[in-house]
Amino acid sequence: MDVKKFKVLHTHSSGVTQFNVSTNGQFIVQRKIFSDIYPDFPDLITFKVYIYLCKSYEWKLQRVRKAKSQIQHDLNLSRVKLNQTLDWLENHFFIERTNKHKQQMYQASILTAPDYNPFTNSFASCEDIPFHTGALKSRNQGYIMIPSDAITTRMLMDTATSKREWTYFKLKVFLNLYAHCWLEYFGGINPDIIRIDDHNSSGITVNPAFSFNMQGSEKQVIKTIRVLMGMSLINVVDVSFVNGVYAGDKALLPPQPREVRYSVLRPTHLSSKKIFRKELDTKRR
Repeated sequence: MDVKKFKVLHTHSSGVTQFNVSTNGQFIVQRKIFSDIYPDFPDLITFKVYIYLCKSYEWKLQRVRKAKSQIQHDLNLSRVKLNQTLDWLENHFFIERTNKHKQQMYQASILTAPDYNPFTNSFASCEDIPFHTGALKSRNQGYIMIPSDAITTRMLMDTATSKREWTYFKLKVFLNLYAHCWLEYFGGINPDIIRIDDHNSSGITVNPAFSFNMQGSEKQVIKTIRVLMGMSLINVVDVSFVNGVYAGDKALLPPQPREVRYSVLRPTHLSSKKIFRKELDTKRR
Protein backbone atom coordinates (compact mmCIF):
# COMPACT_ATOMS: atom_id res chain seq x y z
CA MET A 1 0.00 0.00 0.00
CA ASP A 2 1.39 3.37 -1.00
CA VAL A 3 0.99 5.61 2.05
CA LYS A 4 1.63 8.71 -0.05
CA LYS A 5 -1.81 8.48 -1.64
CA PHE A 6 -3.31 9.12 1.79
CA LYS A 7 -1.61 12.49 2.20
CA VAL A 8 -3.94 15.38 2.92
CA LEU A 9 -4.35 18.07 0.29
CA HIS A 10 -4.22 21.49 1.92
CA THR A 11 -7.03 23.65 0.64
CA HIS A 12 -7.00 26.54 3.07
CA SER A 13 -4.24 28.59 4.70
CA SER A 14 -5.58 27.81 8.16
CA GLY A 15 -5.74 24.11 7.37
CA VAL A 16 -9.10 23.75 9.10
CA THR A 17 -10.84 22.35 6.03
CA GLN A 18 -8.66 19.24 6.10
CA PHE A 19 -10.30 18.13 9.38
CA ASN A 20 -13.67 16.77 10.27
CA VAL A 21 -14.18 19.08 13.23
CA SER A 22 -16.22 17.48 16.00
CA THR A 23 -18.49 20.01 17.65
CA ASN A 24 -20.10 17.37 19.87
CA GLY A 25 -17.35 17.49 22.44
CA GLN A 26 -15.03 14.73 23.60
CA PHE A 27 -15.24 11.77 25.90
CA ILE A 28 -12.73 9.92 28.05
CA VAL A 29 -11.50 6.36 27.69
CA GLN A 30 -9.05 5.33 30.40
CA ARG A 31 -5.63 4.19 29.21
CA LYS A 32 -5.32 1.62 31.99
CA ILE A 33 -7.58 -0.80 30.13
CA PHE A 34 -5.06 -1.01 27.28
CA SER A 35 -1.89 -2.76 28.36
CA ASP A 36 -0.06 -6.03 27.96
CA ILE A 37 -1.07 -7.17 31.47
CA TYR A 38 -4.68 -5.91 31.56
CA PRO A 39 -7.11 -8.55 30.29
CA ASP A 40 -9.54 -8.04 27.48
CA PHE A 41 -13.19 -7.67 28.39
CA PRO A 42 -15.04 -11.03 28.34
CA ASP A 43 -16.34 -10.42 24.82
CA LEU A 44 -16.43 -7.78 22.12
CA ILE A 45 -19.90 -6.47 22.95
CA THR A 46 -18.99 -5.91 26.61
CA PHE A 47 -16.11 -3.74 25.45
CA LYS A 48 -18.40 -1.90 23.02
CA VAL A 49 -21.06 -1.30 25.67
CA TYR A 50 -18.38 0.13 27.96
CA ILE A 51 -17.18 2.51 25.22
CA TYR A 52 -20.82 3.45 24.53
CA LEU A 53 -21.32 4.29 28.24
CA CYS A 54 -18.11 6.34 28.28
CA LYS A 55 -19.34 8.30 25.27
CA SER A 56 -22.77 8.77 26.87
CA TYR A 57 -21.36 10.09 30.17
CA GLU A 58 -22.83 13.47 31.15
CA TRP A 59 -20.14 15.45 32.91
CA LYS A 60 -22.47 17.98 34.51
CA LEU A 61 -24.49 15.21 36.13
CA GLN A 62 -21.49 12.90 36.53
CA ARG A 63 -23.43 9.91 35.32
CA VAL A 64 -24.85 8.12 32.32
CA ARG A 65 -28.59 8.53 31.83
CA LYS A 66 -29.99 6.28 29.14
CA ALA A 67 -33.14 4.26 28.90
CA LYS A 68 -32.24 0.61 28.50
CA SER A 69 -34.58 0.50 25.53
CA GLN A 70 -32.46 3.22 23.90
CA ILE A 71 -29.21 1.33 24.55
CA GLN A 72 -30.81 -1.81 23.14
CA HIS A 73 -31.91 0.03 20.01
CA ASP A 74 -28.59 1.81 19.50
CA LEU A 75 -26.49 -1.33 19.91
CA ASN A 76 -28.91 -3.92 18.54
CA LEU A 77 -28.94 -5.87 21.81
CA SER A 78 -31.49 -8.06 23.53
CA ARG A 79 -32.52 -7.03 27.04
CA VAL A 80 -30.98 -10.24 28.44
CA LYS A 81 -27.59 -9.58 26.80
CA LEU A 82 -27.63 -5.93 27.85
CA ASN A 83 -28.39 -6.82 31.47
CA GLN A 84 -25.64 -9.46 31.48
CA THR A 85 -23.15 -6.95 30.14
CA LEU A 86 -24.10 -4.18 32.57
CA ASP A 87 -23.96 -6.65 35.47
CA TRP A 88 -20.44 -7.73 34.48
CA LEU A 89 -19.24 -4.12 34.26
CA GLU A 90 -20.72 -3.32 37.67
CA ASN A 91 -19.50 -6.51 39.35
CA HIS A 92 -15.97 -5.81 38.14
CA PHE A 93 -15.92 -2.14 39.26
CA PHE A 94 -16.08 -0.36 35.90
CA ILE A 95 -19.44 1.26 36.54
CA GLU A 96 -21.83 1.69 39.45
CA ARG A 97 -25.56 1.97 39.02
CA THR A 98 -26.88 5.04 40.81
CA ASN A 99 -30.57 4.16 40.74
CA LYS A 100 -32.17 0.78 41.30
CA HIS A 101 -35.84 1.41 40.53
CA LYS A 102 -36.87 -0.57 37.46
CA GLN A 103 -39.36 2.09 36.39
CA GLN A 104 -36.69 4.80 36.22
CA MET A 105 -34.31 5.55 33.37
CA TYR A 106 -31.05 3.62 33.74
CA GLN A 107 -28.39 5.74 35.45
CA ALA A 108 -24.82 4.81 36.31
CA SER A 109 -21.55 6.46 37.18
CA ILE A 110 -18.33 5.60 35.39
CA LEU A 111 -15.69 4.53 37.90
CA THR A 112 -11.94 4.90 37.72
CA ALA A 113 -10.95 1.63 36.06
CA PRO A 114 -10.07 -1.13 38.51
CA ASP A 115 -6.60 -2.50 39.07
CA TYR A 116 -5.99 -6.01 37.81
CA ASN A 117 -3.96 -8.71 39.52
CA PRO A 118 -2.80 -11.23 36.89
CA PHE A 119 -1.72 -13.73 39.57
CA THR A 120 -5.20 -14.01 41.07
CA ASN A 121 -7.04 -13.10 37.87
CA SER A 122 -9.10 -10.57 39.80
CA PHE A 123 -10.05 -6.89 39.68
CA ALA A 124 -9.67 -4.50 42.61
CA SER A 125 -11.89 -1.44 42.86
CA CYS A 126 -10.39 2.05 42.43
CA GLU A 127 -13.64 3.83 43.24
CA ASP A 128 -11.80 5.93 45.86
CA ILE A 129 -10.24 7.85 42.94
CA PRO A 130 -12.88 10.30 41.64
CA PHE A 131 -13.64 10.01 37.95
CA HIS A 132 -12.68 13.45 36.70
CA THR A 133 -9.65 14.70 34.83
CA GLY A 134 -7.98 16.43 37.77
CA ALA A 135 -8.11 13.37 40.03
CA LEU A 136 -7.05 11.04 37.23
CA LYS A 137 -4.05 13.24 36.46
CA SER A 138 -3.01 13.65 40.10
CA ARG A 139 -3.17 9.90 40.70
CA ASN A 140 -1.35 9.08 37.47
CA GLN A 141 -4.41 7.45 35.92
CA GLY A 142 -4.01 8.15 32.22
CA TYR A 143 -6.89 8.81 29.88
CA ILE A 144 -7.53 9.38 26.19
CA MET A 145 -9.70 12.23 24.92
CA ILE A 146 -11.74 10.99 21.95
CA PRO A 147 -13.75 13.35 19.69
CA SER A 148 -17.34 12.18 19.94
CA ASP A 149 -17.77 12.04 16.16
CA ALA A 150 -14.84 9.62 15.82
CA ILE A 151 -16.77 6.73 17.41
CA THR A 152 -20.17 6.16 15.84
CA THR A 153 -22.99 3.98 17.09
CA ARG A 154 -22.58 1.86 13.95
CA MET A 155 -19.06 0.89 15.10
CA LEU A 156 -20.42 -0.34 18.43
CA MET A 157 -23.50 -2.26 17.28
CA ASP A 158 -23.85 -5.99 17.83
CA THR A 159 -24.31 -6.86 14.17
CA ALA A 160 -22.44 -9.17 11.83
CA THR A 161 -21.18 -6.21 9.81
CA SER A 162 -19.93 -4.32 12.85
CA LYS A 163 -18.28 -7.42 14.31
CA ARG A 164 -16.45 -7.94 11.04
CA GLU A 165 -15.47 -4.31 10.44
CA TRP A 166 -14.87 -3.26 14.05
CA THR A 167 -13.06 -6.01 15.90
CA TYR A 168 -11.74 -5.61 19.43
CA PHE A 169 -8.19 -5.17 18.13
CA LYS A 170 -9.14 -2.59 15.53
CA LEU A 171 -11.06 -0.49 18.05
CA LYS A 172 -8.15 -0.64 20.49
CA VAL A 173 -5.67 0.54 17.86
CA PHE A 174 -7.96 3.33 16.68
CA LEU A 175 -8.62 4.63 20.19
CA ASN A 176 -4.95 4.47 21.14
CA LEU A 177 -3.82 6.44 18.12
CA TYR A 178 -5.62 9.35 19.80
CA ALA A 179 -3.60 8.69 22.95
CA HIS A 180 -0.48 9.74 21.04
CA CYS A 181 -2.04 12.56 18.99
CA TRP A 182 -0.87 16.02 20.04
CA LEU A 183 -1.47 18.60 17.34
CA GLU A 184 0.45 21.46 18.91
CA TYR A 185 3.61 19.45 19.50
CA PHE A 186 3.61 16.79 16.79
CA GLY A 187 1.08 18.00 14.23
CA GLY A 188 -0.62 14.65 14.59
CA ILE A 189 0.44 11.31 16.06
CA ASN A 190 3.86 11.24 17.70
CA PRO A 191 6.28 10.05 14.97
CA ASP A 192 8.30 8.24 17.66
CA ILE A 193 5.26 6.00 18.18
CA ILE A 194 4.13 5.55 14.56
CA ARG A 195 6.81 6.42 11.98
CA ILE A 196 6.00 6.94 8.32
CA ASP A 197 8.99 6.37 6.05
CA ASP A 198 8.88 8.87 3.18
CA HIS A 199 11.56 6.92 1.32
CA ASN A 200 9.55 3.70 1.38
CA SER A 201 6.06 3.96 -0.11
CA SER A 202 4.72 1.23 2.20
CA GLY A 203 6.89 2.00 5.19
CA ILE A 204 5.21 2.16 8.59
CA THR A 205 7.17 1.48 11.77
CA VAL A 206 5.49 0.98 15.14
CA ASN A 207 7.10 1.51 18.54
CA PRO A 208 7.20 -1.91 20.27
CA ALA A 209 5.51 -0.49 23.39
CA PHE A 210 2.43 0.37 21.31
CA SER A 211 2.16 -3.19 19.99
CA PHE A 212 2.65 -4.64 23.48
CA ASN A 213 -0.17 -2.52 24.88
CA MET A 214 -2.43 -3.67 22.05
CA GLN A 215 -1.49 -7.28 22.87
CA GLY A 216 -0.60 -7.82 19.24
CA SER A 217 2.33 -7.91 16.87
CA GLU A 218 3.78 -4.98 14.95
CA LYS A 219 2.55 -6.65 11.77
CA GLN A 220 -1.03 -6.73 13.11
CA VAL A 221 -0.85 -3.07 14.17
CA ILE A 222 0.53 -1.97 10.80
CA LYS A 223 -2.16 -3.92 8.94
CA THR A 224 -4.83 -2.26 11.09
CA ILE A 225 -3.39 1.21 10.55
CA ARG A 226 -3.47 0.65 6.80
CA VAL A 227 -7.12 -0.40 7.02
CA LEU A 228 -7.92 2.77 9.01
CA MET A 229 -6.14 4.81 6.36
CA GLY A 230 -8.20 3.10 3.68
CA MET A 231 -11.33 4.09 5.62
CA SER A 232 -10.16 7.75 5.63
CA LEU A 233 -10.06 7.79 9.44
CA ILE A 234 -6.39 8.78 9.49
CA ASN A 235 -4.28 10.57 6.89
CA VAL A 236 -0.61 11.15 6.18
CA VAL A 237 0.48 14.80 6.48
CA ASP A 238 3.89 16.28 5.63
CA VAL A 239 5.05 18.52 8.47
CA SER A 240 8.10 20.50 9.53
CA PHE A 241 9.76 20.20 12.94
CA VAL A 242 12.14 22.85 14.30
CA ASN A 243 14.17 22.02 17.40
CA GLY A 244 12.15 18.86 17.80
CA VAL A 245 8.77 20.63 17.85
CA TYR A 246 6.07 20.82 15.19
CA ALA A 247 6.39 24.12 13.32
CA GLY A 248 3.63 23.67 10.77
CA ASP A 249 2.44 21.73 7.77
CA LYS A 250 4.98 21.64 4.99
CA ALA A 251 2.54 22.88 2.34
CA LEU A 252 1.71 25.97 4.40
CA LEU A 253 5.21 27.03 5.42
CA PRO A 254 8.27 28.32 3.60
CA PRO A 255 11.51 26.44 4.37
CA GLN A 256 12.59 26.95 8.00
CA PRO A 257 16.13 27.16 9.38
CA ARG A 258 17.21 23.90 11.05
CA GLU A 259 13.97 22.20 10.08
CA VAL A 260 13.45 18.46 9.89
CA ARG A 261 10.59 17.17 7.80
CA TYR A 262 8.40 14.23 8.72
CA SER A 263 5.30 12.53 7.46
CA VAL A 264 2.95 12.03 10.41
CA LEU A 265 -0.43 10.40 10.80
CA ARG A 266 -3.30 12.74 11.64
CA PRO A 267 -6.80 11.56 12.58
CA THR A 268 -9.59 12.87 10.38
CA HIS A 269 -11.90 13.49 13.33
CA LEU A 270 -10.54 16.11 15.70
CA SER A 271 -12.17 18.09 18.47
CA SER A 272 -12.85 21.78 17.89
CA LYS A 273 -11.10 22.42 21.23
CA LYS A 274 -7.91 20.96 19.76
CA ILE A 275 -8.11 22.75 16.40
CA PHE A 276 -9.25 26.24 17.31
CA ARG A 277 -6.33 27.21 19.53
CA LYS A 278 -4.08 30.22 19.21
CA GLU A 279 -1.00 28.06 19.68
CA LEU A 280 -1.96 25.90 16.71
CA ASP A 281 -2.91 28.89 14.55
CA THR A 282 0.48 30.44 15.27
CA LYS A 283 2.34 27.30 14.37
CA ARG A 284 0.32 26.92 11.26
CA ARG A 285 1.00 30.56 10.34
